[in-house]
Amino acid sequence: MLKITFSPKNLTEISEKYCRLVLTEDSTNWHRLVETADGRLEYRMGAGKWSDITPRTFRTLIRSVVQAAKSHQIEKLAIDFATMSFPKLQTYGEKWLASTIVENLLLANYEFKTYKTKKDKKKVFAEVVFFGEISNEAKSGFKRGEIIGQTINQGREIANTPACDLTPKHLGEISEKMAKEAKFSVQVLGEKELKKLKMGALLAVGQGTKVETKMIVAEYWGAGKSAGKNISEDKKPIVLIGKGITFDSGGLNVKPSGFMHDMHLDMSGGASVLSAIASVAKLGLKKNVVALIPAAENAISDDAMRAGDIVTAMNGKTIEILHTDAEGRMILADALTYSERYNPKVILDVATLTGAALVALGQQASAIMTKDNDLSRKLCELGEESGDLVWPLPLWDEYKASLKSHRADISNIATNFSRFAGSIEGGTFLSFFAPKDVPWAHIDIAPRMDSIPSDKLAKGATGEPVRLLVRFVEES
Repeated sequence: MLKITFSPKNLTEISEKYCRLVLTEDSTNWHRLVETADGRLEYRMGAGKWSDITPRTFRTLIRSVVQAAKSHQIEKLAIDFATMSFPKLQTYGEKWLASTIVENLLLANYEFKTYKTKKDKKKVFAEVVFFGEISNEAKSGFKRGEIIGQTINQGREIANTPACDLTPKHLGEISEKMAKEAKFSVQVLGEKELKKLKMGALLAVGQGTKVETKMIVAEYWGAGKSAGKNISEDKKPIVLIGKGITFDSGGLNVKPSGFMHDMHLDMSGGASVLSAIASVAKLGLKKNVVALIPAAENAISDDAMRAGDIVTAMNGKTIEILHTDAEGRMILADALTYSERYNPKVILDVATLTGAALVALGQQASAIMTKDNDLSRKLCELGEESGDLVWPLPLWDEYKASLKSHRADISNIATNFSRFAGSIEGGTFLSFFAPKDVPWAHIDIAPRMDSIPSDKLAKGATGEPVRLLVRFVEES
């Protein structure tokens, strides 16, 4: 883990073990590792015109620093925070700047090496020291960024773990451990409890495996817990729901070759809401947050749900299963119904739901769907600020007609098997289960499930949209 430290000393007083980072206005492809006259190492790196640097390019710049440090086997790096002055970033303040720097240092430094048996003999990038005078606001930002960055990486570690070692049961155990560390509560519901709750949609998805289906319920009452229906607005919790499919074979509608090996990542939504509530708790925010993770394995067996089966969801609606690989929306449906008991202020569900979201948006942003325009605008704005980019797709009532089944209340995909608007179809299905009169948004993170080269992150889980969720809680 990358160590972040501070020193009031100036550079000449800092140990020669530290290599100093010097940012210039040269092109971003320009860089030099040099030894100065006094025998110190400097890594000189082009950042482009400082007046052109935006929050997006700044995050990429910080991640590039980590990549450069690793490629040059720099173990300790010294950064003068006072020189981090970019005109377009001034409105965000020192706390945002410091938090953004540390978040992205930690995110870019993370690699999934748990199953590597051969140790890397290269020198490890181990420490960054920020030297000189640093304001209390900046120190607060550094602390915030360290908490969020480390907790996101915890979630990435969980998501990257193969399904042979990460079952719903194991996910529940990890949640309990994180809860103990961060000081929030967790209850893991098993199949007996789920049957009593009549969560037929969730149970149907997990019925094809010997691994027990679970519902993880995490609660953080930073603003104080209140009972009853007449809860003040500031005490109503924000409910975060994360898809927890620990492995998705597609079920009997099996996924084609080449599209299944990464499906341990299909619980990235669950990992993200778990990381988000842990971050909120560690930050000590005076907010109430509930995280729900319906967890199951969508397997193939003689007990697996079949195309054509009809199941009854927790809210009493019957669902015709036309495609067993449209399972994520089914487990989220029961979780959305379960969330009603909390009288929530707002609900956000997060899921690697559809490959169609990648067709719509590429791999640069997650899709959001909501009928609440204010909520949509807020999520987009906070996405830009945090770095977890999102973009809206429509959620009009006209889309509901395609899900009307002649055998049940609704079907889990379009009854004519249309390939049009697949991501919207998933959000539309969920709208049948979202509590009425509660602001709700569906976030399809399938485009951001796995990192791409421009992210400058290690291959595997990105940890999105934890930063967005934390900012949303802070601002709500």
